[in-house]
Amino acid sequence: MQPSIDLGALKILIIDDQEFVRTIVKKMLLQIGIGSVVEAHDGTSGLDMAERERPDVVVCDVQMRPVDGFGFVEALRGQPHGRAMPVIMLTAHTDAATIGKAKELEVNAFLAKPVLPPALKDKITLVMAEARKTAG
Repeated sequence: MQPSIDLGALKILIIDDQEFVRTIVKKMLLQIGIGSVVEAHDGTSGLDMAERERPDVVVCDVQMRPVDGFGFVEALRGQPHGRAMPVIMLTAHTDAATIGKAKELEVNAFLAKPVLPPALKDKITLVMAEARKTAG
């Protein structure tokens, strides 16, 4: 049986270079009961925010400038606190090359845009359960 995840106890970092996307995803996260949401506008500020805030999960767009989602994950995985931090990639591109690159970087899950709240909740629950399994 999958352990229950207390969504209200979670802190989630959203990284997207489009403010309206961050706003929509934040509203969805709050709607599904996430306790705390922090935001960053690109991969570089996302790295700073991940180090400072230590979120439980990162929801990150793939296509951003100057540092894209893959650049962010690569840098995050190189930091001690970020090695095991669950990352869910948001993308409109679910082609084999994008998915292959994500697997190579140990991205925990994918969500195709446009995102719906039930899918977002399911992915967060899934990556948190997986993170608990590997941690404990």
